[in-house]
Amino acid sequence: MSKVKWKTFMAALSVLCMMALSLPFTAQAKDVRISCTAKTSGKGNAIQLRNVYYDGIDKYGTAELEVNFLHRVTWKRTARVVSVKDEKGITYEGYLRDKDGDDCEIAIDGLKEGRTYTIVMDGIKKRGTTGYRKLTLKAKIPASKKAGKVKVKKVEVDDDNDDYDKYQTEIEIKFASKVSWKRNAKVTSVKDSQGKSYQGYLTNRENDECEVYIKNMKYGRTYTIKISGVKARGAASYETVTVKVKIPARTHALRVKDVEYEEETKYDDYDVEGLSPFTVDFEFNRDVFFKGSSYVIVKDASGRKYASRDSYVEWDDDECTVHLTKRLKYGKTYRYEIVNVKATGEKSYTTLRGSFVAR
Repeated sequence: MSKVKWKTFMAALSVLCMMALSLPFTAQAKDVRISCTAKTSGKGNAIQLRNVYYDGIDKYGTAELEVNFLHRVTWKRTARVVSVKDEKGITYEGYLRDKDGDDCEIAIDGLKEGRTYTIVMDGIKKRGTTGYRKLTLKAKIPASKKAGKVKVKKVEVDDDNDDYDKYQTEIEIKFASKVSWKRNAKVTSVKDSQGKSYQGYLTNRENDECEVYIKNMKYGRTYTIKISGVKARGAASYETVTVKVKIPARTHALRVKDVEYEEETKYDDYDVEGLSPFTVDFEFNRDVFFKGSSYVIVKDASGRKYASRDSYVEWDDDECTVHLTKRLKYGKTYRYEIVNVKATGEKSYTTLRGSFVAR
């Protein structure tokens, strides 16, 4: 390519880029299906609706309705939105943004959510019929729910003692709804019931939970934790959340010391025995006693079970191995319950609960 042609090409490309940047961004995700009725002028050949979606209000203050028809329609070249009124009689500016053989998009300026609108279009007919009609839509636009404050649903002390985990004891905080995190969200304050301050760290942040590690934590005390840089999904500003949690005193009771997931490569051996090649090994801190009704449950966050009370379990002095019904995903977190077990010297049987990462 000659230098002249190359310069011409680059100049044209620059103009196109500038034009693209100057255009408003109107792409929207389909949002909410709304209640809507349709009435066609004249007799017979009524235009019927399949569904109507409300796509929300964009940054320019314009709302959009996507109207899908039950059959094919034909549009007059001059088809338009004749009028838009709400139940209070207030009028709005509306126009057809797009027309197709089985749908159309209606844009409305200044629409107020939570009201019912009567929209009249002119220049449409059922395909194959004669005479263009007026189509009157009556649509109820739902009011957006205002995001409230962040609410804590549940607080748990995770003391799994996972050898691969830098933090042996963490506090799991589950929120009542989805949340968003600021990039520099952090634990701003930690104090125990005696007024002593501690250093706290956010070790994990998810869209509905987080984990906190407290340095030099004292067991048996109640802690007040303040976390900044979190807000309810959709809220305008971030806030600081205060959480109280009691850390139970440590005992010498039976607990799971280590968890390991394994996949046996010699599948033929297991086919003969009828056992699964996918296993989870639980190592206890003390010798364990079990009975005929002892069993192990393994499930994921959605509640899907990989080991149930009918799964085969191999018991040993200070460990047990459960054979799973299916393979686990490496790096994913799973919950376990080990039912009807006790340590040497203890009187009653108990259930051990916790979580582990498959690795």
